[in-house]
Parts: sequence; C-alpha cells; structure tokens
Amino acid sequence: MRKTLMLLFALLGAMLVAAPAATADSNKAITISASRPIVVYGQSVTLSGKVSMPQSGQKVDILAQPFGLSTMSALSTVDTANGGQWTFVTKPTIQTTYQAQWKGQTSATVDVKVRPAITLTLVSMKGRVGTFTTTATAARAFTGKFVNIQRVTSFGTTTLKKVTLDASSTATFKIRLSHGRSRLRVVMPTSQAAPGYITGFSNVLMVRR
Repeated sequence: MRKTLMLLFALLGAMLVAAPAATADSNKAITISASRPIVVYGQSVTLSGKVSMPQSGQKVDILAQPFGLSTMSALSTVDTANGGQWTFVTKPTIQTTYQAQWKGQTSATVDVKVRPAITLTLVSMKGRVGTFTTTATAARAFTGKFVNIQRVTSFGTTTLKKVTLDASSTATFKIRLSHGRSRLRVVMPTSQAAPGYITGFSNVLMVRR
C-alpha cells in the first residue's frame, strides 16, 4: 500500500512539473488587426497586434497576399514594443490579405479592400454648361470602364450621366447645371472597379452659377 501511495505521489509531482511548460507552449500566440478595413488608393493602413510574450524586441514577420496571387509572401519584419505590442504601416495598392508570424505561430488573416482614387475638376463654365474632367487612379488602368456623374442633394443623389474613361483612365464631359448651387461627384461602381477594387467616389465639387 505504501509503495502504491509513493508511486501515485511521484506521478502527481511529475504532472505538476510538466504542466507549466505545456501551458506556456499552448498559450504562445500572435494577433493581427487593421486600423480600417477600406482605404482609397494611395492611403496608408496601420496593422497592429500582440504576441503572448510581453517583451520588447521580439521579431514579427508581416506577410501579404495581394489580390490575384495565390500565396502569402514576406513583406517586412518588425520588433515588438513593451507588452509584446507591434505595429506596421503599409499602403496596399490593391485588395490585400495580411498575416503575421512569430516563433512558428501564425495569426489569423485580415483583409484590406481598396477603392480607386477618383478626382473631379471643373475645367470651364459657359452659360449654364460646365465642362469637367475626372480621372480614376489605381495600380492598373480603367480603360473603357464607365463612371456615373451624380448630383448630390440633401435628399440623396441623382445620376445625371454615364461617361467612359479613356486609355489614361480620364474622361472630359459637359453637364448642364441648374441655377444656384450644384454639388457634383463621380462614382465608379464595383462592377467597373473590379477585380481587386471596390466602388470608388470622387470629391464632392460645389459649382455656383
């Protein structure tokens, strides 16, 4: 009986010694998040996260998978700050999936979608007819794609016309304006921005006549 008790105590002691190591290994993890889920082409997004070891100087590998590619590739390596926190600022040029790795552990993934950068400019006014130009900018051209010209009011938006972009992703067009103040914008729907981009909006341009 005494031998049996001694054997049980020995096994219990071995389990107590091994438990902390197993727990520490299972708790080893890394997280990732993005400061915003959508950016306009040319804008930055901040990726951040935390490793389970609250020490500075830990190496975290940042991976990226731009739209159209099938695998993740190395983007950068950053060091953790106090508390195991890490941050990284990047400019996705197309919809991109990000992931972080640390000591053999891999985070979940986070997606950042991208809108084309669209501008709207008044070229000239002749009577009630305004001549405008719009340009859509991204990592590829939008030749042959269309955009909608909209009037913006307190009641919503009204599409005035549809124009097609040329080889430089630009279009020049005329709009007959009503008296007083008009607020105009350009919208490229996702059907035209895709693949890799979502609906884009220009600045709202105020025109008085």
